[in-house]
Amino acid sequence: MTTKDLVLEMITKYPSLRDSDNKLTANIWNKELKLKKLDINTMSASDLLSLVANDKLSSPVSIKRHRAKFQEVNASLRGNKYKERQTNAQEQWKRKLKEKGLYDKINDNFVQDEIQLD
Repeated sequence: MTTKDLVLEMITKYPSLRDSDNKLTANIWNKELKLKKLDINTMSASDLLSLVANDKLSSPVSIKRHRAKFQEVNASLRGNKYKERQTNAQEQWKRKLKEKGLYDKINDNFVQDEIQLD
């Protein structure tokens, strides 16, 4: 199973994982370990870290990206915090634009080439 498949399976089957990338990652790693016939209860922390370091388990970054993409395109897979995260991100973006004095320019049908965000 690919990381993408595991993410979709987990957020579809367990809605509580939709709002926590840490919980989602832990559950995906647990499933991957079971698929590899490894027992999390008998492994050492060193064994687990070795698997992570050697790319034998899904990357947390990949898990997060797949979760975000699924939730972006499929509203039924969104968690309770999705709208809150989107609103916060939009407000932060607006605040940055206002600090740079660009917010009014953008709202006045700007020419994109004239605005530099750096």
